[in-house]
Amino acid sequence: MGRAGVAMRTKPGARFELLDVGLLHIHEELQADLLERTTDEIREDGYVKRPILVADEHFVILDGHHRFAALKALGCRRIPAYVIDYFSDIIDLKTWPDAVVQEVRKDEVIRRGLANDPFPPKTTRHILKIKLPDVFTDLEDLM
Repeated sequence: MGRAGVAMRTKPGARFELLDVGLLHIHEELQADLLERTTDEIREDGYVKRPILVADEHFVILDGHHRFAALKALGCRRIPAYVIDYFSDIIDLKTWPDAVVQEVRKDEVIRRGLANDPFPPKTTRHILKIKLPDVFTDLEDLM
């Protein structure tokens, strides 16, 4: 399964694409209540406004696990995403204050994503040093 749809470079190190769901790997577990709220919101709106954030080459989701799972549950075959050079200096990795795991590294995020060995929910916190605009994408364009 390959990439799908549009690819557009927006900033150095980041590009917007519609990615096939089968390419993507999660690195964190989901929270059921947040997934339900996210799914309901997207279904009611009929669009998703914020693309997920994905590491290039490996297609591990860095931010947007619940949006990804919600869109997949709604039957979408493609996901709007910003694909970035994860090992560049445009993105920092930290943990959330209440995270069970207190120390993480980028290579561990990739390893866990590819091995289907996710961290507990809300462990990693990715901080972009560049501003990426919202991209409103209709659900019908993702089917």
